Amino acid sequence: MKRFFLLAGIAIVILCQLSCSSDEEQAKIKNPAITDATDGFIAAPVVGEVKLESMYEDEVRRLATKTPIEMITVIEGTSKVIVEAEFRRVKNSRFGFPLYECVLTDEAVAAMGGVAKGMSGSPVGTSGRVFGALAYGDNWAKTPHRFLVTPIEAMEATLDHQTFGEFLNPPAAPGAVVNATYTAVKTPITISGVDSNRLQQLSSHLADTRFNNVEFFSRFGGAPGAPPANASPNLSAGDMIGVAPVTGDVFNFIGFGTVTQVYGDKFVAFGHEMFREGKSSLPVYRAVVDIIVPHLEASYKSSSAYGNPIGTITKDLRAGIVGELGKLPPMIPVTVTYQPVNTPEPVQTHHKVAYGQEWAIPIVAAATLDSVRSEVSPGTIEANVVISFKETDNVYTESFRTIAPDPFEAVLGNMDIIVESFTNILANGAGRATIDEINISLIDIPNILHTEITDIHVIGEVKQGEEATFVVEMLPHWSAAGKNRKMYREVKLQIPENFISGPANLSIAAATEYGFNPFSNLFAPSPENLDELIGQLKDIQFDKGLILVTLATLEEEEPEQIDPALEAFFVEFFEALFADLFDVPPEDGETPPEDGELPPEDGEMIEMIDQEELMDDLAPTPRPVPITGTALVVYRFIVTGDTEIEIEIQPIEVEPETEVEPKAE
Repeated sequence: MKRFFLLAGIAIVILCQLSCSSDEEQAKIKNPAITDATDGFIAAPVVGEVKLESMYEDEVRRLATKTPIEMITVIEGTSKVIVEAEFRRVKNSRFGFPLYECVLTDEAVAAMGGVAKGMSGSPVGTSGRVFGALAYGDNWAKTPHRFLVTPIEAMEATLDHQTFGEFLNPPAAPGAVVNATYTAVKTPITISGVDSNRLQQLSSHLADTRFNNVEFFSRFGGAPGAPPANASPNLSAGDMIGVAPVTGDVFNFIGFGTVTQVYGDKFVAFGHEMFREGKSSLPVYRAVVDIIVPHLEASYKSSSAYGNPIGTITKDLRAGIVGELGKLPPMIPVTVTYQPVNTPEPVQTHHKVAYGQEWAIPIVAAATLDSVRSEVSPGTIEANVVISFKETDNVYTESFRTIAPDPFEAVLGNMDIIVESFTNILANGAGRATIDEINISLIDIPNILHTEITDIHVIGEVKQGEEATFVVEMLPHWSAAGKNRKMYREVKLQIPENFISGPANLSIAAATEYGFNPFSNLFAPSPENLDELIGQLKDIQFDKGLILVTLATLEEEEPEQIDPALEAFFVEFFEALFADLFDVPPEDGETPPEDGELPPEDGEMIEMIDQEELMDDLAPTPRPVPITGTALVVYRFIVTGDTEIEIEIQPIEVEPETEVEPKAE
């Protein structure tokens, strides 16, 4: 009994001492991290806005190895926490500035997978200070979790860096290896509206160096939502942000990272590039971290944007991105109207695409089709695209028809060609083409509208000066065929009176066999402005149901002889012209001509031929016509194939002249 009371007394004394410990003693627990991450709270919270003093390279180089440092980031929700780490050394890099090697020592964060995608940009430094942003980490998630930091002075230099896009002065944006063991802590980009099995196709489509430091994740939702209850109205170091190239009803494309430092109405973030486009014009949102998702290669923050845009990402450079608060970027309205099979009402969706990210417009169209269609099956899609521009009132329209086992890829490819005709700054040398709005109409046809040319039939005789009738025979896909499984189209061709009589070749070929509009001017000069570019692009359009009918004589004609005197004149004229253009020194020490005159020959000037006389001499003499043709369109079908036959061209029947008998006297 005495032993029982003794033990009870000791326990009471211990409990009293623990309950009466001072606040000062509790404050010594700097980072009460818990090792079981599932219990929720994992690190010391940061209360209020974070204001950090910048710490530059000369001071960082004086830090001892294993100096304790802190990283401020968001692990869950919108609340920032302090994550413990150690400074190791300053490393040289290929970027024109050094990198700081550090090691994560926070056991709770290490238990969650360590350095996670989405942490890039998190401010790192000694207590109350920042010497840079977390930017690069190990290729694989393993302990010790090492990471590299981009110096704060390199990020501050981006604030005043003049980009190439600013030299071009467009209305909006145009368009890292450290060593073998490190890679950029990639910016996670969440994509909504695209099924997970489409990510491999998108990765192939988006195979471009601009996406080296981002990684795509498919998820549900994705559009900016309502702000959480405890969201701060101000932006400060360590906050999560979302950068949104595309937002809309179906497709959303938002990259997430961390703010490193705020300078009044400007801020720097990420610690490395997003797309490294230089001049940029992307809306930026506040973001919330849903959870850190463990992964064998590298964990990542599953995040969501919320509220309205708070500013614009104006620069995207090697050392990080630069944002400006308050000012919102202009966006391109993209409307996609899709008419499913046997559905009376079309489905219309609305999206906004940032300038400089026009490459995403084809994905918006294909993703909308794929989402509403709800199946992966062959089909015929008819599309109509209408694009308006800020620089001209001229509107560009283009229609296309496609048959594919997967319409998603077909629409993606066709839309990519159309949009890039105007937005590729290297392909479009006609001037700025700023898309003001784009409307895309997609109709899903229940039948597979493909037909193959199989034969050509001649109705009656083919005579000079008369209209000939031919019938094109085609074999359509069984889903669009009639009972007899054949298609026929009649075509009429006017035979010129001076067409060469005798054997001729009648050829029928689908324009798709050529791959371009054979009636367009392929040798047209480069367009001088946007209006001319629109005209030329319209000129090369052709309906995929276009069929070309060509009638050509089989007789070989002797080549037309050129007047020897005229030929000699042109030889001498162009020799002198090219000598003048390319500054070719004259032969035998002759003095170069002055004032553009040709040098004298045998003491006399070459006699210039009058222009009208020259044109008269060059005008072709009337001669028999060796070739003629016409075209027809099989509407709503894609026609392929070709065929030809030999026919006989009958001459014009000339009535014999009747002799008039003289009258008898």
